[in-house]
Amino acid sequence: MILKRIRISQIRILFYPVFLLATALWLSSLLPWKAYLFPQTLNPLTPINFEPRKNTFYQITPERLYYTGCDSLSEGQVNGHYYYSMTPERCQLYLLPRQKEGAAPILDHITLKGILKERRELLYQVTDSMAKELAWSQRKILELTDPYILDTISESCLLNRLLFALLPACILLSGTGILRLLFYAVFPQLHPALRRVRRETKDPYILIDLEEELSKKPSGSMRSLYLTEHYLISLVDGNFLFQPLENICWIYTHTYFPGLLGRHYRGRFYVTWWNRSGRHFEIPLSLESSGESLIDEIGEQHPEILLHYSQQNKRAAEKILKKKILYV
Repeated sequence: MILKRIRISQIRILFYPVFLLATALWLSSLLPWKAYLFPQTLNPLTPINFEPRKNTFYQITPERLYYTGCDSLSEGQVNGHYYYSMTPERCQLYLLPRQKEGAAPILDHITLKGILKERRELLYQVTDSMAKELAWSQRKILELTDPYILDTISESCLLNRLLFALLPACILLSGTGILRLLFYAVFPQLHPALRRVRRETKDPYILIDLEEELSKKPSGSMRSLYLTEHYLISLVDGNFLFQPLENICWIYTHTYFPGLLGRHYRGRFYVTWWNRSGRHFEIPLSLESSGESLIDEIGEQHPEILLHYSQQNKRAAEKILKKKILYV
């Protein structure tokens, strides 16, 4: 029964990492990974004499950038600043992300990565502002200026950065989760809950005892939580526990109130216990189950166990566990 429940649980939970992996792979297929990770390098001294490819990132390291005095607006808010680099043969325009302290007049030795975009109308507006500031003719500046603006906001916007950072992590985590669930579905006897109870009891054949006690009619059971002669067994999906009753120090019901909206007013109920090694466990209960009757049955079998929550029991448990209780 136990191995079958573990196997079915792992297969049922498998849906979530598979869905996450499929979603992450689909989103990854939409991103220009190669273009982003391996941008083409531009020479800041050489004019751009080719037509840029769509969705291709370019990288450049100009010696010095100057603020043009023009900003980029999005929905009425400044989202970037226009800069330029100037050499005797070339003038290149750049769109950089908005700076919190405002646009710096000069930026030195900064490496930029972005997309080349042709915006002739914008080019005339920016060069007109530059001509007034430099006391040059706009015509002379236009002759030196490449027709493409290097837009680095596309590279630095929050969504792109998050996707490029999070998608590989999602793929790695979901892939690891799938392999882990498949491993325990094939070898349920190696599940961490079974390994833990073998380690605690130092009995390599503990699974036989667990199955034998479950085959008998448990003295108490509630939402996949079973009380047998010697064990408290949880077969809740994703929360398998096999706790020897003799190792329980203190057991009580516990309520969490995760929020203040509507359905969260009643909170969630748990049966909580501490074992004599100082470890803390809890199993969720259905709202209609208080868990008190199950705790009373445990107390009848093992009167040395502290039952229900009280400050007196908390102090007694702390003495037994030598102050290992961190929160209750």
